[in-house]
Amino acid sequence: MKIEVGKVLKAQGIKGEIKVACYLDETSMLNDLKQLYIGSNAYSVEHIRSDGRFCYVKLAGVSDRNSAEALSNWTVYADKESISIPQGRYFVEDLIGCNVVADGRSVGVVADMLQYGAADVFVCELHGKRVSFPFLKDVVLSVDLTRKTIVVDSKRFSEVAVYDD
Repeated sequence: MKIEVGKVLKAQGIKGEIKVACYLDETSMLNDLKQLYIGSNAYSVEHIRSDGRFCYVKLAGVSDRNSAEALSNWTVYADKESISIPQGRYFVEDLIGCNVVADGRSVGVVADMLQYGAADVFVCELHGKRVSFPFLKDVVLSVDLTRKTIVVDSKRFSEVAVYDD
């Protein structure tokens, strides 16, 4: 499965390198990639270097500035399985649909994830009602993607949960 990891901003230098705005939490998650997809083309990665929220990528077959400029404004995809994510981190698409449980009862099913600077916020739905809460270590006790279950601390959950009217 391919996921969107960034967007080509511009050519970088004269040897075919491109500057990519990275959509992942950390650009280092792209460091081990061997292949990227831009448009309908697959490119072998010769080299990736990170700088803040940007990556500079040298792709096989893109050998000069003109070739690199032709890729500007294209979305960059990678095979999900090839991205190394740190333990305790998850892809948003894997969390959507998980059942959130507190003290053995369902709080709701994750319908959306809002990403703010301080913390990501789960948006859950249950019987037409919505509840939101931050993805914090002291709130979320465990995530089991195989069982599609997220267990939360009921006391902390009740302190931080926001219910829509």
